Amino acid sequence: MNCHDLAHPFPARPRTRRRTSPLPADELRRDVAAAIGADPGTLAGDAHLVHLGVGSLEVMLLVTRWRRQGIPVDFAALTATPTLDAWHRHLTEAWAARDTDAA
Repeated sequence: MNCHDLAHPFPARPRTRRRTSPLPADELRRDVAAAIGADPGTLAGDAHLVHLGVGSLEVMLLVTRWRRQGIPVDFAALTATPTLDAWHRHLTEAWAARDTDAA
Protein backbone atom coordinates (compact mmCIF):
# COMPACT_ATOMS: atom_id res chain seq x y z
CA MET A 1 0.00 0.00 0.00
CA ASN A 2 1.28 3.50 -0.80
CA CYS A 3 0.24 7.01 0.24
CA HIS A 4 -2.11 7.29 -2.75
CA ASP A 5 -4.21 4.38 -1.45
CA LEU A 6 -5.15 6.22 1.74
CA ALA A 7 -8.12 8.55 1.94
CA HIS A 8 -7.05 12.15 2.27
CA PRO A 9 -7.92 13.45 5.77
CA PHE A 10 -9.01 16.80 4.32
CA PRO A 11 -11.19 16.24 1.25
CA ALA A 12 -11.08 18.90 -1.45
CA ARG A 13 -13.66 21.64 -1.02
CA PRO A 14 -15.90 22.59 -3.89
CA ARG A 15 -14.79 25.79 -5.57
CA THR A 16 -16.48 28.86 -4.10
CA ARG A 17 -18.45 30.87 -6.60
CA ARG A 18 -18.12 34.63 -6.69
CA ARG A 19 -21.37 36.38 -5.92
CA THR A 20 -23.15 38.47 -8.50
CA SER A 21 -25.53 40.04 -5.97
CA PRO A 22 -25.55 40.87 -2.25
CA LEU A 23 -26.06 38.12 0.31
CA PRO A 24 -29.81 37.76 0.99
CA ALA A 25 -30.99 37.75 4.62
CA ASP A 26 -32.27 34.17 4.40
CA GLU A 27 -28.90 32.90 3.13
CA LEU A 28 -27.11 34.79 5.91
CA ARG A 29 -29.45 33.17 8.45
CA ARG A 30 -28.73 29.70 6.98
CA ASP A 31 -24.96 30.30 6.98
CA VAL A 32 -24.95 31.39 10.63
CA ALA A 33 -27.28 28.58 11.68
CA ALA A 34 -25.06 26.01 9.96
CA ALA A 35 -21.98 27.44 11.72
CA ILE A 36 -23.53 26.74 15.14
CA GLY A 37 -25.64 23.70 14.29
CA ALA A 38 -28.97 25.46 14.79
CA ASP A 39 -32.25 25.55 12.93
CA PRO A 40 -32.34 28.77 10.86
CA GLY A 41 -35.95 29.36 11.89
CA THR A 42 -34.93 29.69 15.53
CA LEU A 43 -32.56 32.63 14.96
CA ALA A 44 -34.23 35.97 15.58
CA GLY A 45 -32.79 38.94 13.69
CA ASP A 46 -32.07 40.85 16.88
CA ALA A 47 -30.76 37.93 18.95
CA HIS A 48 -27.22 38.30 20.30
CA LEU A 49 -25.30 35.75 18.25
CA VAL A 50 -22.56 35.27 20.83
CA HIS A 51 -25.21 34.16 23.33
CA LEU A 52 -26.40 31.64 20.74
CA GLY A 53 -22.94 30.11 20.34
CA VAL A 54 -21.27 32.17 17.60
CA GLY A 55 -17.67 32.57 18.73
CA SER A 56 -14.68 34.19 17.07
CA LEU A 57 -13.81 30.96 15.23
CA GLU A 58 -17.28 30.78 13.66
CA VAL A 59 -17.10 34.45 12.71
CA MET A 60 -13.71 33.93 11.05
CA LEU A 61 -15.01 30.93 9.10
CA LEU A 62 -18.03 32.95 7.92
CA VAL A 63 -15.85 35.97 7.03
CA THR A 64 -13.54 33.72 5.01
CA ARG A 65 -16.49 32.16 3.21
CA TRP A 66 -18.04 35.53 2.33
CA ARG A 67 -14.72 37.07 1.26
CA ARG A 68 -14.17 34.14 -1.10
CA GLN A 69 -17.57 34.99 -2.55
CA GLY A 70 -16.37 38.54 -3.18
CA ILE A 71 -17.98 40.35 -0.25
CA PRO A 72 -15.46 42.69 1.46
CA VAL A 73 -16.75 41.90 4.95
CA ASP A 74 -15.05 43.35 8.04
CA PHE A 75 -14.49 41.00 11.01
CA ALA A 76 -14.43 43.88 13.51
CA ALA A 77 -17.75 45.27 12.27
CA LEU A 78 -19.41 41.90 12.71
CA THR A 79 -18.05 41.33 16.21
CA ALA A 80 -19.00 44.87 17.27
CA THR A 81 -22.70 44.25 16.55
CA PRO A 82 -23.37 40.49 16.65
CA THR A 83 -26.96 40.24 15.41
CA LEU A 84 -28.27 38.96 12.10
CA ASP A 85 -29.94 42.30 11.39
CA ALA A 86 -26.69 44.24 11.94
CA TRP A 87 -24.69 41.71 9.96
CA HIS A 88 -27.09 41.91 7.04
CA ARG A 89 -26.80 45.72 7.04
CA HIS A 90 -22.99 45.48 7.10
CA LEU A 91 -22.85 42.87 4.33
CA THR A 92 -25.24 44.89 2.16
CA GLU A 93 -23.25 48.09 2.71
CA ALA A 94 -19.97 46.26 2.04
CA TRP A 95 -21.42 44.91 -1.21
CA ALA A 96 -22.59 48.39 -2.27
CA ALA A 97 -19.16 49.86 -1.45
CA ARG A 98 -17.58 47.12 -3.54
CA ASP A 99 -19.71 48.11 -6.50
CA THR A 100 -18.87 51.78 -5.98
CA ASP A 101 -15.13 51.07 -5.69
CA ALA A 102 -15.19 49.02 -8.90
CA ALA A 103 -16.81 51.83 -10.89
